[in-house]
Amino acid sequence: MFQVLSCLCIPTLLTFPSLADSPIQVYNLIMSQVRLLANLQTLDTQLDNIRHRLTEIDAALSDHSAVRKAAARAEKAAAALTAARLALKRAEQEVQTQQDKIDRNQQALYGGGKSPKQLEELQMESGALARHLETLEERQLEALIASEEAEVADQAAQENLASTKSQAAAENTDLSKEQQQLMTEQAALEEQREAATAGITTDLITEYERLRKARLGLAVAPVKDGACTACGAELTAAQAQAARSPSKITNCVVCGRIVHG
Repeated sequence: MFQVLSCLCIPTLLTFPSLADSPIQVYNLIMSQVRLLANLQTLDTQLDNIRHRLTEIDAALSDHSAVRKAAARAEKAAAALTAARLALKRAEQEVQTQQDKIDRNQQALYGGGKSPKQLEELQMESGALARHLETLEERQLEALIASEEAEVADQAAQENLASTKSQAAAENTDLSKEQQQLMTEQAALEEQREAATAGITTDLITEYERLRKARLGLAVAPVKDGACTACGAELTAAQAQAARSPSKITNCVVCGRIVHG
């Protein structure tokens, strides 16, 4: 009679056919259980990956932070341009006002009918007005340069906003397509999973789900080079042989996962 082997300290109790059944019936059932469990784990791993990716896509489709940041930069650049243009306009007006004062001073200076003292005062005023005009013209030049720089920055920010919006729209289209494809794959895999679980005993399904919950979704792991591929624990020769047997359910002595192959 074939037997069920558990390498855990506390044996896993599983329900299998009655001992009245033939050895061939028991062998075939246990062999199918091992195969179906491995297949079920493969399906569940694929489903876990799909669910994780769908969660990422949902978050990405709901995330408009890039557009918001680009819009904020564009708004800030536009405000800076408006302020720079106003500053330039004020500087131009101040230069013009100063030039008007100089013109009036020159008219008075050369208009005749002035006493020597008045002429002296007008000449002193003319020098002061000219010096202040130079200061105002320097400020006007600085304001002009700042305005031109603000225009360049505003144009760059607006172009970046348009590009970001276009890129976001394209990405959302691609993500939506991927989302639909993954949902289709998910539905097909869930149908396969339902069919796979139909041939596995209730006790084994219960143990499998317990292990999946306790072991980050991985309840069944293959053996490679005499070790559990999930946790890396080395198996004894007897345990490795039992894991290779299709007629036994074997657990890793360290992580408790069902091992096979």
